[in-house]
Amino acid sequence: MKAMMRNTNVVLLNVLSAGDHAKRHIKDSENLPLGPDIDNFVRAVEKRYSKFKFIITYCSGLSCDAGSNAAKILRKQGFRVVDYPGGLQEWSEAGLPTEGNETGQPTGCRINGLENEFFD
Repeated sequence: MKAMMRNTNVVLLNVLSAGDHAKRHIKDSENLPLGPDIDNFVRAVEKRYSKFKFIITYCSGLSCDAGSNAAKILRKQGFRVVDYPGGLQEWSEAGLPTEGNETGQPTGCRINGLENEFFD
């Protein structure tokens, strides 16, 4: 995945809230929160990246399915997208670079203050 990230046509997209992204995220990843308004999320992704970029979604880790939900939603809309299921937890446990204003493991799976069960 690190090799893919060097490609300018690939976007690593954290889909958790802006607050969670500010706390800690994969270095150089971008953030567009997946919230309750799925149409708004899709429009925002298309406006920012278009369907020409290859998108890798991620969230806090295996216990969170926000990344996979975002990937499914975007794929149905014609985006080229995959999910990185290990997310921030796997990345940081592997000793790969993260950034943000907090350290430690991700604490959960919240999307704009809502539990991820909203999207099941």
